[in-house]
Amino acid sequence: MLGAIEENHNCGDMYVEKTIHDVVLDNIPKFSEHSVNTAKVKLQNQTMSHTEGGWPKEIDHMEAQDCLKFIKRLEKDPSYSAAVRQLTVQTTKCLEQNNTIDLFEHYFHMEEPEHMPESLTMKTVALFKDPCDEKRSVTKIGWHPEGPTKLVCSYSNLRFQRMTDEMPMNSFIWDISERNEPLTELRTSSPMVCCEYNQRNPDFLVGGCYNGLLNFFDLRTHGPAPATKSTVEVSHWDPVYDVKWMQTKTNSECASVSSDGRLLFWDVRKMDEVLDECVLTDGGKEAKTFGGVSLEWMQEAGPSKFLVGTEHGIILSCTKKPKKNVEVSTWYGQEEKGGYGRHFGPVYSVKRNPFHVKYFLSVGDWCAKLWMEDRGGEPKGPMLQTPFYPSYISAAAWSPTRPGVFFLTRHDGRLETWDYFYRMNEVSLSQKVSDAALTSLSVQAQGSLAAVGDSDGVVTLLKLCDALAQPGPNEKNVVGQIFDRETRREKNLEAIKKQSGKPTGAKEDKARAAITIDRAEYEEREKAFFSDVGLSGDDLGTKLTGVKAVVAKA
Repeated sequence: MLGAIEENHNCGDMYVEKTIHDVVLDNIPKFSEHSVNTAKVKLQNQTMSHTEGGWPKEIDHMEAQDCLKFIKRLEKDPSYSAAVRQLTVQTTKCLEQNNTIDLFEHYFHMEEPEHMPESLTMKTVALFKDPCDEKRSVTKIGWHPEGPTKLVCSYSNLRFQRMTDEMPMNSFIWDISERNEPLTELRTSSPMVCCEYNQRNPDFLVGGCYNGLLNFFDLRTHGPAPATKSTVEVSHWDPVYDVKWMQTKTNSECASVSSDGRLLFWDVRKMDEVLDECVLTDGGKEAKTFGGVSLEWMQEAGPSKFLVGTEHGIILSCTKKPKKNVEVSTWYGQEEKGGYGRHFGPVYSVKRNPFHVKYFLSVGDWCAKLWMEDRGGEPKGPMLQTPFYPSYISAAAWSPTRPGVFFLTRHDGRLETWDYFYRMNEVSLSQKVSDAALTSLSVQAQGSLAAVGDSDGVVTLLKLCDALAQPGPNEKNVVGQIFDRETRREKNLEAIKKQSGKPTGAKEDKARAAITIDRAEYEEREKAFFSDVGLSGDDLGTKLTGVKAVVAKA
C-alpha cells in the first residue's frame, strides 16, 4: 500500500452537476495537399546557319556536280543509313498522328448533337379531386383543343357488382387554373365511361355511358344537360368504352365501340339512327364476336381506317369505304390469321404514333407492344415490346411533340416514360404519381402537360420538363429509321422461318451430315482463332466446350 486518501464529505457537498454542454461540430472535409514534379528538361539556345542548306564548307552548293557527288558518297556511309532508319521510325509516327487528327482544326464546330441526355423530370402542378363522396375511377380524360386551359373527365365504376344505387352519374369539366371546384358539370342518366372534345368545335362534346347510350353535349345552349342522346333501340347493349370524333364536312360524325362487339357510326344531328355498323368478328366460318374496349382513328393515317382493341387481346383494323359496308380487314395477334404476340388481357389502349402513323402502340397486359400496319400478307405480330412489368398497364399515350417518346400508366401508381430516341432497352423515367391504381392518361397537344387519372377519382396534372416536350434535331427521321430497321429485321426473321422447313427421310440424313461437317469446321476455326490471339479456353475463364455451348444455345 503506497498511500491512502481519507474520505472528505465536504468535497462531495461542493460538487455541482453541470446540465449545459457546449459542443462544436463541423462537417468540413479535410484535404491533403500534394505536389508532383515532372521530369526536368534542359533548355539551351543553339544557333544554326541555313544560308547554305547545311552543306560542308568544302562543298560549293551552287555547283550541282559537287553536290551530287557528296550525296552519293554520303548514301554509301553505313552510319548515314542507320541514322535515316532511326529518324524514319519517329517521323512516321508523327506523320500518322497528323494525318489522323488535325490539331489546328475545330471538329464538329458547326454541328449540333443529335440528342443530349439529361436528367428527365416531371412535376405535379395540381390535383383535381372528384367532389362526390363515393369513389369512382377516372375512365377517360380529354383536353380542350384550343390550348391547355380545360380538360373533361368521365367518372365511372366499371365493376358493376360494386356499383351502388346512390352512385353519382355526373362528370366534370375542369379549369386547370381552378382546382377546387369543377368548371362545368355534365349530367347523364348513367355513369359516363368515355368522353371527347370535338377538335374543330370545342363547344361540342360526345360521351358514351355505362348503359350503352351516346350523349351529345352542346355547351353553348344546353349547358350541363345533353342536347341529344341515342335511343335505346339502336344503341349499344354494353357500356360504350371509347368514342372518337371524325373530321368530315358536316363536323358532326363520330364512332363508338362497345364490349357488345359492334363498332357504330353516328351523326350527332340525328341520334335516333346509326349511319353504319361493323360487327367485330374473328373472320372464321363460325363467326365469333370480339368485344371492343378501345378505339383509335387519325385523319393522317386515312379517314377510312379504324383500330379497335378487343377483350381477347387482339387488335382489329376496320375499313370504312364509301358506299360499302364497314368490314374487318386485318387481325393483329390472332394465330388463326397467321399472327402472333397477342395480349393476355383486354387491349385498353391503342394509340398511333402522331409522326409515323403506320406504327401504333397497344397495352393489354403487363407490357406494351409496338405494331406496324400494312405489312401485306405477312403474319401480324408486334415489332417491338417493352419488358414485362410487375404491375398491370392500364393506359398509354404518345408524346404529341416528340416522335420517340411514349408514356405508360400502371396499377401500382407509377407513370413510365420511354424515349426510343435516347435508348430502347430501359425506361427513361419512372415517376410515382399516386398510391391508387392509375386508370387513364392524356397528354396535351403542346406536349408539356400530362393529365393522369386514378381509381380514387383524382386527376393529377404533371408538368413535363423541356427534354420531354421539345424534340431533338432530326428526331423524326432518326426514329423513323429505327422503326424501319426493326421492320426489316422482322421481315428477315419471317423469311428465315419460312425457308427453314423440317426435312424428312433421306433429306434429314443429309441435313444431319451437313450439320456434323459444319460443327467440325466450326471447331477447327475456333481453335485457330484462339491460337491466333494467343489465348485458350482456360485463359478466358472457361473451356472451349463452354463457349460452344453458349454459341449453340444462342
